[in-house]
Amino acid sequence: MATAELDSGLDAILGSQPEAMSDPFPIWRELRETAPVLRHGGVVLISSYEEVKKWTRNTTDLSNRYSIEGNLFAANRERLAPEQQQALLEIAEFESRYISRSDGEQHERLRNVSHRAFTPRRIVAMEEALKGYAEDLLNGLPADEPIDFRERFAYRLPMLAITEMLGVPPDRREEIHLWSNKLARNRGGDQPDAVMAAHEAMSDFRDYVEQTVVPARREDPGTDLVSALLEAEGSERLTGPEMTSTFVVLLFAGHETTTNLIAIGLRELLRDGEQWQRLLDQPDLIPGAVEELLRWVSPVQWISRISTRDQEIGEVEVQRGDAVQLVLAAANRDPAVFADPETLDVGRADAREHLALGFGPHFCLGNALARLEAKLALEGLVRRYPDIRLAGDPQAWTGNAMLRTITDLPVEMGKDRG
Repeated sequence: MATAELDSGLDAILGSQPEAMSDPFPIWRELRETAPVLRHGGVVLISSYEEVKKWTRNTTDLSNRYSIEGNLFAANRERLAPEQQQALLEIAEFESRYISRSDGEQHERLRNVSHRAFTPRRIVAMEEALKGYAEDLLNGLPADEPIDFRERFAYRLPMLAITEMLGVPPDRREEIHLWSNKLARNRGGDQPDAVMAAHEAMSDFRDYVEQTVVPARREDPGTDLVSALLEAEGSERLTGPEMTSTFVVLLFAGHETTTNLIAIGLRELLRDGEQWQRLLDQPDLIPGAVEELLRWVSPVQWISRISTRDQEIGEVEVQRGDAVQLVLAAANRDPAVFADPETLDVGRADAREHLALGFGPHFCLGNALARLEAKLALEGLVRRYPDIRLAGDPQAWTGNAMLRTITDLPVEMGKDRG
């Protein structure tokens, strides 16, 4: 049974209230310990590690088509004015072609084509270029005056990486960032202003891909991912709408979550102090530290599904079409799996057991790229800016609580020892 305090805390998190987003983990802990499967309003929350892992790989009883199907989508749409309802429907139809919002044959086909972006050979080939980007971003940072590290580095490195892969010119990158923010803010239609902003962003994004990117690559094929997607043949060929949606989701997913991993992860390391010093003393811990930060930060707090049938999960009766949220952030601090889970430990031996990147058929397509970018960020900072320190708190926690983010990360870099 949920307590009144738990219910209130869940309302605040699921409502993306900034104060709740700043530290949702006590509520996730209470949820996991009190009611590991809980119906809260129109959503069923699953929070223990084993159950989250089990249901993440179950694509038969739970569907990823939550953006256009299910009871929660219908309820949110019903509350909107007619113009907003139409906008939400168009967004949902567009997002239903995302790799992450598809099932079965459609998902397999989209994933096979999109995987061309993230083959081990392509990621290895990108490492030197990414290292160069990271070094360039770290050059010339002032030593003693506060800077916004999120803006100056944590956002820019992942954006440079994914836009380079997709052949996006520098003068369009800021637009794409703004469009991505608007799409991320929409939470399935429960805020009318967010719906309309997301609809406008989706339209602008789609126009850019269909009117600029695809025609340019058809006329002058290059070596980037867009050309590879266009060259897919036979059963793997993407339709025009699928091509646009795939391009958009790769751009969006390819930088937003990694930005949060780097920015929030660095903040946590510097707040702890002892863990940052361990990396300075033992830089070989950095790859494992990336896994621990994925566990600790959980850049995607939960993933959404809908039930495909009437069934029982735990002791909760779930109806066909009910929304189900698998709370990765709660599972990643489950003491049944991780010893002393509420402690950040860059030397944690089993950190890679985290579920931050999902599990099963929908395991994060860009996991190797995200890990590489975070590793290069930490390596560059440890080598060149060992005296970096926090210069204040972020102005705000913002966005959609599922993708909780900070608006800024004020730091003083200290002397560049590179």
